[in-house]
Amino acid sequence: MKRLAPLTTAVLAAALAGCAATPRTYNPEESRALNLARAGGIYDMDLRDSEDGTRSYNKSMLVPLLDLASLATSFDAPLRHLSGSQTFLFNATDIMMTPDNPSARPSLMGWMPASMATSEAQAYEQYVDLVDQAIRLAANDMALSATKLSNVETPEIDGHPLMLWSIESTEHGCGAGQCVLAYNIKTPNRWKSPAYVEGAEPESYNIAANHPENYSRLVFRQADEQLSFPVDEFYRTISGALPSWMVVYFPPGTVTQDGEPLPYPVLYEQGQRLMFKEPDHE
Repeated sequence: MKRLAPLTTAVLAAALAGCAATPRTYNPEESRALNLARAGGIYDMDLRDSEDGTRSYNKSMLVPLLDLASLATSFDAPLRHLSGSQTFLFNATDIMMTPDNPSARPSLMGWMPASMATSEAQAYEQYVDLVDQAIRLAANDMALSATKLSNVETPEIDGHPLMLWSIESTEHGCGAGQCVLAYNIKTPNRWKSPAYVEGAEPESYNIAANHPENYSRLVFRQADEQLSFPVDEFYRTISGALPSWMVVYFPPGTVTQDGEPLPYPVLYEQGQRLMFKEPDHE
């Protein structure tokens, strides 16, 4: 009998777990960050806990997966109504990329209480409103100018358009068209919520990270990478303005703090940056 490759085995295990239609229980031998990531569909073994949280990703995967030059996305023409800088930012980063492993891509995950919507379509609209509201609140708290680019034609993911925000700040080097925040929400699925997700109900409209292409994401990009926009603070502030049942995961090298990329994975929950640290060391 032919042996299954490790990734195939992981995918199969996740699929079988889904068939059981039972919520994931908290594993006390894993960090809260890893428990939330696993519940959100980031099940591949490249992501794990480490003693101090700084060695929680398979180092052999970092260069091929996180090299932004190799992740460049090209389009036949500039996105309509975007400035040249905004088009460059959109085309030259990993916003639209879909690495095989969920742990290699920024992902937005959530368990919207089922009582908040009567259908998947309504839940999708609720998610969009909540993320937009969080971006506005975060921009206000950080004295940034944030404008949703409503007249931009963008690619669709799972039948829904990618949302773009223009972020401006003289202090942080974000002139017109120099900084963008992109996000999308996949079609939510009716699902059972893990009991350890704050504010969740037993039944939820879930957005997960395990689909190869149709996953939700939230990514900030700045044209001049030499400038030090407070990306970590921005993500933390947005997270703090999101409902408690929404979390955001970022792989190594995709979040900057004080101008330097964090070389380890992080997960944001309720305005806190969680690391993938073994429970005995949290």
